[in-house]
Amino acid sequence: MTDEEREATSPSPEVSPDPSLASASQAAPSASLVQRGGLAKGISAGLSGEEVSGQGILDAIGGARGITEALLPGLLYLVMFIITQDARLSVIAPAAIAVAAFVWRLAQRQTLVTSLSGLLGVGICVATTLMSGKGEDFFLPGFWINTAWSVALVISLVVGWPILGFIVGALQGDITGWRRVPKIRRTATVASLLWLTMFLLRLAVQLPLYFAENVAALGVARLVMGTPLFALVILATWLMFRNMPSPERTSEK
Repeated sequence: MTDEEREATSPSPEVSPDPSLASASQAAPSASLVQRGGLAKGISAGLSGEEVSGQGILDAIGGARGITEALLPGLLYLVMFIITQDARLSVIAPAAIAVAAFVWRLAQRQTLVTSLSGLLGVGICVATTLMSGKGEDFFLPGFWINTAWSVALVISLVVGWPILGFIVGALQGDITGWRRVPKIRRTATVASLLWLTMFLLRLAVQLPLYFAENVAALGVARLVMGTPLFALVILATWLMFRNMPSPERTSEK
């Protein structure tokens, strides 16, 4: 999730680039919804056999605009906090950017849900910081998101129904058909482990910095382990799912 993910996973300019980054909830009930997310975009590109390209990865993590909207609030907050050492004063800049992005999206006649997603994510970070007055609490919501994803992934792996398998199923039009294909099932398991590793790594590195109240180091870690790390995991996911068979083709053999 910068830290993270938000709409994962998401992104095009209309979707948040990282499941852990402040904005979106992630559910994949249908192919049309799933294809909007960054995670689903990577899986979809792999399943279709699309060649890996810089532009493809850029689109999957939100495009230039999506990346800017994901990184800029945290970056501005970090810079302002280093200068002022005042958490409540420092949230003014990211709040203003989030409101400006919201107005811009509305002016482009994007849906209200899309327009509100980024504003809501930053708004939670701003509200948390204003209530506590602690600089490190601007990054607190990211920990909630990373923890939620970690728990969900662990449960899905323990019960033998990895989350990424359901995304494959939604994209292939058969929500559980992937379990009939050993190759897809194994790949979904390994890929889910990869995403779990990303979320756990973020928590392992950043939580000690949070409890140490090291805002500068935490802010840098959040930026580095946010969109850049997310892009690497998207790339790996894309490659893992290259040219997977569909349940229909497998059952015909």
